Amino acid sequence: MELRHLRYFVVVAEELHFSRAAERLGISQPPLSQQIRALEDDLQVRLLDRTSRTVELTEAGRLFLAEARATLDQADRARQTAARAHRGEIGELTVGLFPSALLAKPVASAILGFRRRHPRVRLVLRERAVHAAVRELAGGGLEIAYLRYATRPEIPPGFVLTEVMREPLMLVVHEAHRLAQRDDPVPLEELAQEPFIHFSPRSDSALHEHVAAVCATAGFEPRIEQEANQNGSILALIGTGIGISILPRSLCRLTLPELRVLPIASAAATSGIWLAHRRRGGGPLLRTLVDLALAQQTEG
Repeated sequence: MELRHLRYFVVVAEELHFSRAAERLGISQPPLSQQIRALEDDLQVRLLDRTSRTVELTEAGRLFLAEARATLDQADRARQTAARAHRGEIGELTVGLFPSALLAKPVASAILGFRRRHPRVRLVLRERAVHAAVRELAGGGLEIAYLRYATRPEIPPGFVLTEVMREPLMLVVHEAHRLAQRDDPVPLEELAQEPFIHFSPRSDSALHEHVAAVCATAGFEPRIEQEANQNGSILALIGTGIGISILPRSLCRLTLPELRVLPIASAAATSGIWLAHRRRGGGPLLRTLVDLALAQQTEG
C-alpha cells in the first residue's frame, strides 16, 4: 500500500464515481480502477460496492476513509516540516561559547541576529572553556564554537577558524590599590611582585596560560595568590582587596563599583576571539550563524 493508493481511494470515495474521480486525478479510468482493486487486494477487504450505475462505500470503506485522510494529512505535514527544515525555518543549532562570550559585542550581535532571523529555531548555547570546546568539536558534539585564545588555536581537521575580534587585556585592581588612580597605561614590570587572582592552571581556561605568557614578556611569572574557576569569583575576590588580575576588556563590563580597570602598556596584552565551524555540511542554520558572525568581525 502506497500513499498514491490512499489518494486515489479518497477521491473515489468523495466522488462515488470513477469517471469523475479519474478526471479529478488527471488519469484515465481503467488505471484508477486497477489501483483501487490493488488496494483492496492488499488489504484483503472490499472498500467499495460497485454496480454498473453506482459506487458506494462499504462499512470497512467508511472507516478506512477516515484513516486514509488522516494518513495523507500526516504525510503532508511531514513533507512541509522537511521542507521548512531544509530552508532553515525550523530546527536546532548548538553553539559552543567560552564563559563571558556574550559580553563581547560581535558574539552577542551574531547570536541576537540569528534569533531574530530564525525565531522558531531552538538555539542551544553550551558554555565551554576553549580546550573543552575543541574536544567537543573533534568528537562531533559541536559544529560551531567561539573560542578565546591569545594566538591561533589548534582545531580539528575539517573545521575552519576565523578571528572575529581582538581586544586588549586590562589590569583590574581594588580602588584602594596603589595603582588605582593611575592615568597612563601600567607597565607589566610594575606587577611582578603583585599577588594575582586568576584561573587555576588545572582548569580548562586558556586565560591562565595566556596571562602567564604576557607576564613572561616582562621577565616574571605571575604569583597566583588565589585560584578561582569562575569569572565572577575572580572579580569578587579582587573586590576584597587581596590581589589583582589581568582580564579581557569585555569581561571587565562585569566589574564591581569598588574595582578599577586600567590599560596595560604592552603590545602582548591582547586576547583573540575565534570562530571555529565545520567546513562542509551543517545545513542552512549553521551557514546563517557563520555569515552573521563573520559580518561582525572587528577590532575590540
